[in-house]
Amino acid sequence: MKRTIFNALPIVAAAYGEKFGVKVEIGDREAYTDGQRIVLPNVPEDYPDMDVIWGYLAHEAAHVRFTDFDTVKANRRTEFTQTMLNVFEDCRIERSMIRTYPGTSKTLNSVAAYMASEGHYEIPDKDTHPAMVVVAYCLYWLQCHAVGQSVLQPFADDAEKVLLDVVPQGVVARLNTLIRKAPLAESTAEALDLAYQVEQLIRDAAEEQKNQAKKDEPQPQPQQGNDQSNDPTEAGKTDSAMNMGEGEGEGDDASGQEAQRNQAGNAKDGQGQDAPSSDDKSGQMGDQSQGKQGTNGNQAAQDAAQFLESVLSAAGGDCEADKARQALKDELFSIAQSNQNSNITHVRTAVEGTPNALFGSELLTSVAGSSNKLKQQLYGLVQSKRQEARRYTHTGKKFDQQKIARLACGDTRVFEKKSVRTAPNTAVHLLLDTSGSMNVQSGVIASRPRIAVAREACLALALALEAIPNVNPAVTGFGGNSTAPVVSIVKHGSKSRARAGHFPRTSAGSTPMAEALWYGAFELSKCREERKIIIVLTDGEPDSSEKARYAIDLCEKSGIEVIGIGINLVKVSDYFKKHIVINDLNELTKTLFKLMENVL
Repeated sequence: MKRTIFNALPIVAAAYGEKFGVKVEIGDREAYTDGQRIVLPNVPEDYPDMDVIWGYLAHEAAHVRFTDFDTVKANRRTEFTQTMLNVFEDCRIERSMIRTYPGTSKTLNSVAAYMASEGHYEIPDKDTHPAMVVVAYCLYWLQCHAVGQSVLQPFADDAEKVLLDVVPQGVVARLNTLIRKAPLAESTAEALDLAYQVEQLIRDAAEEQKNQAKKDEPQPQPQQGNDQSNDPTEAGKTDSAMNMGEGEGEGDDASGQEAQRNQAGNAKDGQGQDAPSSDDKSGQMGDQSQGKQGTNGNQAAQDAAQFLESVLSAAGGDCEADKARQALKDELFSIAQSNQNSNITHVRTAVEGTPNALFGSELLTSVAGSSNKLKQQLYGLVQSKRQEARRYTHTGKKFDQQKIARLACGDTRVFEKKSVRTAPNTAVHLLLDTSGSMNVQSGVIASRPRIAVAREACLALALALEAIPNVNPAVTGFGGNSTAPVVSIVKHGSKSRARAGHFPRTSAGSTPMAEALWYGAFELSKCREERKIIIVLTDGEPDSSEKARYAIDLCEKSGIEVIGIGINLVKVSDYFKKHIVINDLNELTKTLFKLMENVL
C-alpha cells in the first residue's frame, strides 16, 4: 500500500478516536489508557500488523466509552475478584463496542488471533496457580463464545480439562451457569456483582469439599483373628479342656476320639482354623473395597478444597486476566523503541475559541474592501478557466462553414464541439499562526502587530474562497506549545462571516507548525473534494524544523498542495515551495492572486 499522510498512523488513529468519541494520542513508545485518553505506541510506518494496533485501540476505546472507572477503583476486593471483574468487563465492553461499531469485530478478532499465534495467551497445566486456571477458563470461554473470538476455543478446552481434574464436575457446572450471565451485564456494577457471585461460589464449594473430606475419612476397623479368639465362650471351653487334660491325664476314650476327629477336620483346610466360606470371602473383599474408596474420595475432596482455597487466597501476580494484552503492549513498546519515526506526532484536539460579536463585526468591516476585491479576482479567474473551449471533430451536429476548406485537403474535422471545463472542486484549510512572535510590530507594519495583518488576511481569503462554487474553506489557529490543542475558527462547511467573532484577538506561545499541519491534513481527509490545499499564514520558524518539513513533504507526496504566506518575514521560503510574503493586507490581493492563478 502506498504510504500517504491519509493512511499514516496519526491520521487513522485520530479518525478512529473521533469515530469512537475518545481522545487518541501517539506516544513515544508506550501503549496505555488513563480512562480519558488512549496512547498508542509510535510504531514504524511499515509495521505489517496494523489491524493489531486498531484492535488494541478499539478495546481501549471500549473501556473509555463503556467502563465506569469509579466503580473499578472503589471498594477493596480480593485479587481473584478484581481479576474476575476484569474478565467480565472485557467481555461486556467488547460486545458493546461491536454492537455500536460492527466493524470493530474484525480488528478485535485480529488482536486475539495475533496474541494466540505469538504465544501471549497462557495455557494452564497442573502447575498453574489455581486462581489462574479458573480465570483462564472463564476468560477464554467468554471471549470465544460471547465475543466471537473462536481462535480461543482450544485454550478454553485445555483450561477446562485442568479444572475438571481437580474440581468436581458439579462445581464447574455451577461456575458455567454464572459466567453465562456475563454477556447480559449492562454495566460495570453488574459485572462486579457477578465477580462477587463467583467468589462466593468458590468459597461455598471449598467448604463443601472440606466437609466431604471429613465424611470420607476411613473409620478404624476391629482386629480380626480366628473364630475361637473372637468368641469368649469358645475360649472358655478351650481353656477348660486344657485344664482337664493337665489335671486328669489322657482322659476317656470318647474324649480321645473326639479330639482325633477335630484334628482331622483342621487338617482338611491346612490351617488350625475353619476355612472361610465364599460368602465370608465376598464380605471381607467388600469391606476392603469400601475402605479403599473412602480413602480415595477423602483425598479427592481434600485436593479440591485446597485448590479452591488457593483460588481465594491468590495474591498479586497469581492471576492476571490481561497477561496476553500486557505481552502485546511490551512487544509494541519494543518495536516502537527500536524503529520509531521521531517526526510522527499525534493529531491535536481542537477547541472552540471564545466568540466576541463586536470584535467580529469590526474585523468584517476592516477586511470588506480587500475581501471583495480578492473575491472578484478569484471568481473571475475561475470563470475564465471555465469558459467553453472549441474543438473540431469528424462527426457532429454543428457544421462550421469557416472550416469547409479543410475538406479539400481530406481533413473532415469540420464539426464544432464545445467542451466545458470542470469547476474547481477544492477544500482549502487555512492555518493561522497565533504564536507570541506574532505580537511583534516591525518593518512596514510597525504600527500594527503581525497577528492583526495575518488575521485580516486569513478572514479576507476565507470569505473570497467560499464565494467560489465548489470551494470549501476552513480556518484553524495554532500556537501555545506542541501539546496545546489547536483552535477551530471556521469548520469546513461553515460560513466565515458567521464565525468572524471566533478569530483570535491575542497570540502567545511557540510555533507548533508540524502539529498544525497534521491537524489540517486530518480535517482535509474528511472532505470529499478531490483537490486539497493547506495555506499556512506564519511569521517565522516552527518549533521543530525537521518535523515541519517532514509533514509538508508527506502532504505534498499525498496530493495536498501546501502554500506558505509569510507575514513580514521571508523565512517562509525555507519551508514552502509555493509561498508569498506580505507586509499588509493590501499586498494580499496583489501577490496572492498570482499564486492562486495556478492553484485554482
